[in-house]
This record gives sequence, C-alpha cells and structure tokens, in this order.
Amino acid sequence: MGQINLANSKGRDAVVNTQSVTVPLQLRWVDQENRQVNNSKILKSSINKDIDILVEQAGALENVSDILIDGDPEIDMETFGSFLRNTARVYIDPEGKVAHRVKCIEILKNPDGNEKERRPKKTTPPNVATDTPLKWSGKLIKKEDAYNRFVFSSKIQITHYNGLTYDFLYEMAKELESQKSLMLIGAGSKSNQPLVFRRGSISYRGFLEGRTQGNKYALILHLSNMELKAPEKQ
Repeated sequence: MGQINLANSKGRDAVVNTQSVTVPLQLRWVDQENRQVNNSKILKSSINKDIDILVEQAGALENVSDILIDGDPEIDMETFGSFLRNTARVYIDPEGKVAHRVKCIEILKNPDGNEKERRPKKTTPPNVATDTPLKWSGKLIKKEDAYNRFVFSSKIQITHYNGLTYDFLYEMAKELESQKSLMLIGAGSKSNQPLVFRRGSISYRGFLEGRTQGNKYALILHLSNMELKAPEKQ
C-alpha cells in the first residue's frame, strides 16, 4: 500500500492510495503426517571451499580432481547442512573479503547485446508522491497497440480512501473507459519523466486504464520499462 499524487484531465489533483493487483495464492504445505511445513535456509557451501580456493590448493585446475579423489576438501562436515537464521547480504571483493565501500556501475548495452557505455549508477529519488502531481499527458494509446508495443512488468491499482477521492477516481476511470485507450502518465511538470516509486528503484512508463461497472470502478496503472522493436532488415 502506498500513495501517489494524481491529477485528472481537468488539472485537479488529489493524493490517492495504491495497492498491488497481485492476489497471493492461498496455499498450505504439509508433510505426510499433515504437519505444517516451513521454509528453511541451509548452508550449502562456504567461500573457503569454492573452486578458486581448491585450484589454489591444487596448484592448477587439472589437479583438482586428484585432491577430490584423495579426500573431501570441498566439504566441511562441521558446518555444511547447518540451518541459517538472521542472515544479511554482503558484497565481497575478488580476494573474498567483505567490501565496505561498493561503487555501483550501470552498464548500457546495444540491442545486439554489446556493451555501449559504463557509468556510475544514479540513485533516483521517488517522484510519484511529491508536490507536483502525475499529470495526464494527453497521449492516448489504443489498448491493442500498447499490448503489442510494450512489455508490462507490473501494475498497481489506484484506490480511494474517502468520498471525495471516490468521485475523483470514478470520473477518471469512466473517462478513460469511454476512450477505449490507455493514457500515458509521467512525472514532472511536462509529464514526460519516468515514474520512480522507491528511492533507487527501476524507472517505469505508466499507462492508466479505467473500467467501470455500475457504481464500481477499477483504475489500473500498468508499468513498463521495455519497448518491443522490430529488428532491422539486413
């Protein structure tokens, strides 16, 4: 659950709620005796038993098989298979030591997969719940065209929390439904910036869809960060 500042086609804006559209599966895993089964993390290997360490011990990669036959240097009988609790992710350097200062690099690639550019990764601030509302761009895209052009990776449902925001969102959904299209939604004063929901998260293009049924409505913001393009003719 979150909040965004959204404006309608008439320029009026309001802070409204958002929630995930995904419905969680109601599953319960049990064993043969009908007892509740829980997930557990088990230690499979430690860094001092990796192949790089074994190669260093053997002197060469082709010699690793010999030390595996002579003993079990890749297995730690005291720790392997133990349960892990309260773990935290850390980054390590090429020497296997914990890295305390990590510099994230963003790698840009061409459509053919070749590296195009490397640059420091920017930590973008969120821009969906600021004083500047998410405005209608005025650009309508037919649903069939949007589905064949963009890859939608996620979607959120925009919901009201009182009578005023209900009227606000219902009219918005009704207007979009009459157009039978998706409205391109962007951030910034010109509605041309990508949407960022959390600090440093993925940037998305937003496509707003509206549906109504009697006095009920559904206002869904489809999110995409990938566009489908036809390959160039050889």
